[in-house]
Order: sequence, then C-alpha cells, then structure tokens
Amino acid sequence: ISIDQGGCFEDSHPTTHADPTYVVGRSLFYCVANMPGAVPNTSTYALTNVTMPYVLTLASKGWRAAVQDNDALAKGLNCHQGLLTSAPVADAFGMSSSTVDMALAA
Repeated sequence: ISIDQGGCFEDSHPTTHADPTYVVGRSLFYCVANMPGAVPNTSTYALTNVTMPYVLTLASKGWRAAVQDNDALAKGLNCHQGLLTSAPVADAFGMSSSTVDMALAA
C-alpha cells in the first residue's frame, strides 16, 4: 500500500512517523507514507531477500532472457522499442498496448 501515491480508501491521507495517527469519526487511521523507515535495518534485509532472486536472474541471463523467462519481471516491462506493454497505462492515455513478446520481438 502506498498512501503517498493517493488515497487508498475514504478519509485516508499521508501521515508521518512523528504524528502517525488521526481519528475520523470512530475510526483510527495509521497512514505513514514510509512505514519501513520505522525499522530500517529489518526492512533493508526484507527488501534484499525478496529482490535478490530477481537481481541474480537478471545478472545471469541478461534482461531480455530474464523477462522472457520470468512472468514477474515481464510485468515490470512497461515499454520497449516504442511499444507500450502496460495495458492500464495505455488505457489511461488512450493508447494501444502490445504484449511483452511483441515488444521483445521488435
């Protein structure tokens, strides 16, 4: 959840570690924009542990083969050779989108 990219739900807005909560009606909200910042060492280890497999795949195969072989990495390719591969982005801008395979073949 990324509260600083816009409201995630009704009455939500970003808060800080210094003043993390607020009340609306009978609801208590905690909407710190950078929650991992409260535990930087732990969050660094967690982020490293979940991203390292992708880094190793990219390093061993190269980006093109890694994207072709790994669906998660393919979802991270938004454009290539002038072709937009993200349907939601294309829809938002009234553009057409291509598949990742089409973009990689271009």
